[in-house]
Amino acid sequence: MRIGMPAGCLPIPPSPGGRLRLFCFHHAGGAASAFSAWPAGLAELAPGIDVLPVQLPGRESRRREPVPDDFDALVTALDADLAEHMRAPYALYGHSLGGSVAYRLALRRAARGACAPVALLVGACPPPHLRSSLQAADLAGQDALVSAMREIGGLSAEVLRYPQWLRAATDLLRADLRMMTAERRQDEAMLTVPLHLFHGTGDPLVSERQLIAWDCYTTAECVLHRVEGGHFFVREPGAEFLRTVADVLSPLSDVDIR
Repeated sequence: MRIGMPAGCLPIPPSPGGRLRLFCFHHAGGAASAFSAWPAGLAELAPGIDVLPVQLPGRESRRREPVPDDFDALVTALDADLAEHMRAPYALYGHSLGGSVAYRLALRRAARGACAPVALLVGACPPPHLRSSLQAADLAGQDALVSAMREIGGLSAEVLRYPQWLRAATDLLRADLRMMTAERRQDEAMLTVPLHLFHGTGDPLVSERQLIAWDCYTTAECVLHRVEGGHFFVREPGAEFLRTVADVLSPLSDVDIR
């Protein structure tokens, strides 16, 4: 599982000791490039934080690799491939599908006694017991899925002009959604680290009420942050959002959670 900057950019070099690493997991149908503005944006606000977007298989530099059809296998692979990079202190940010990935990864690491993140940050992602409405759209067929993607701002005008690009985009999203649907449900374990939730005030897909239902998944604090924007506020993050992320993580850069 390769980590680093999106295709076409140099990978982030090893961080000096003591710097906090923020691993970012992208949305369904998306890619690591969703976080392309984060490294420079956060560098100005919190120089002690390194942003490491994680590229999942089936897109951009990994487009020749198949999208996993087993969610648990994906998390297992992430745990193995990222283990040497996840040294204290580090944090996880997951957006939409990425929120579920980050949560499961944190749980898996806790179960085997590995170094825990100092915090889990989740954006635009309902908790495990609530299903995404996009999964229902996928089951309804191509037209319903395209309509749902357009409603939440998930398709650019350029993609819509080219049928082959549109097919590729929906095929990738559908593969991600089916991986989520195939996730083996289990008794949800509790995290013991702070949980920070980010809700786009204009998000038509995930409501604030759904997002705050995450509060039963940690024994530590659970804080809701409202963000100006829709479901994909991470792609063009505003200064206020990045400032909030910096404010959340900066005090934790010296924390070592075991």
